[in-house]
Amino acid sequence: MPRDKMGAKKGILISLLPLGIMLFVISGYYPHLTEKLYSRLIYKFIGQCISSITGLLPFSLAELVIAFSGVFILGYLFSTLYNFIRKPHRKRILKGFAINLLCIMAIVYFSFVILWGNNYNRLKLGEILNLDTKAPTQEELLGLCEDLAARANSLRADLKENESGVMTLPYKKAEALRIAHEGFEEASSSYPILGGKYGRPKGVMLSELMCYTGITGFIFPFTGEANVNMAIPDAFLPSTIAHEMAHQRGIARENEANFIAYVACTHHPDPYFQYSGTLLALSYSLSALRKTDAPAYGKLLSTLSSGVIDDLNYNSEFWKRYSGPIEEASSK
Repeated sequence: MPRDKMGAKKGILISLLPLGIMLFVISGYYPHLTEKLYSRLIYKFIGQCISSITGLLPFSLAELVIAFSGVFILGYLFSTLYNFIRKPHRKRILKGFAINLLCIMAIVYFSFVILWGNNYNRLKLGEILNLDTKAPTQEELLGLCEDLAARANSLRADLKENESGVMTLPYKKAEALRIAHEGFEEASSSYPILGGKYGRPKGVMLSELMCYTGITGFIFPFTGEANVNMAIPDAFLPSTIAHEMAHQRGIARENEANFIAYVACTHHPDPYFQYSGTLLALSYSLSALRKTDAPAYGKLLSTLSSGVIDDLNYNSEFWKRYSGPIEEASSK
């Protein structure tokens, strides 16, 4: 292909970067329009179509795409460095590298915005569901923690546990992926935005390595897949699956995805999902109470059953084993 035509095509591709930024910024100025036109119409169609197709695969296509992309990028960087050292016309090599890098960034970012990213600029979940989202009083926070603690104690009493007293699922973890949609189907009667037919969540094959990043799951907009770290403790696995499925349904903000995970799990017919969702809400609520009223926090901890305490302690110890520079960099 002639160099001028190649340059023109790359120029068009690079223009996708400012176009994507412009679309994202504009969608942020008009959240009501973004909600109505993008999240409930365009994305709902795109998300269901893509995830239904990739959902037919028994493995995470996203994981393979990320792995091959990483290999390709490293190979391209090595090739560019080699050419820069061994060949003349270094300015041309650097220019070509910069242009190609911009093309890749433009394609990826524009695709991200169109396929999923604009969901960040939809209406806040509290407004969509007509929830009272004002900051709770201290009494309200304490009451919430007490209710969640009582429910967690009640649910935990009948669940299976291992020889260390830690809750364990009575079925294979893959089964949790298969049945997770039941909670969303049940909850959709009260929360219609949770409805729709999406591809099933996927377990990540390299989950053990993923633990070192501190990541429990991720949505991959380019394949529409909700990907889950299958190595995490059983007590938090169902709620993590539901969290990523919330992202798959266009709930972009993390705190809102946590709320939807709680809703979907507590509507699920399986008591292990119900407990996992309740434990997720309890852990966040207790964290908030500890910051505002340490004595009340300590008193409430004493009301938790030994099983709930064991599950919380095990989760904390589990993640301590993987803490380090990789996890810190990932968090930042």
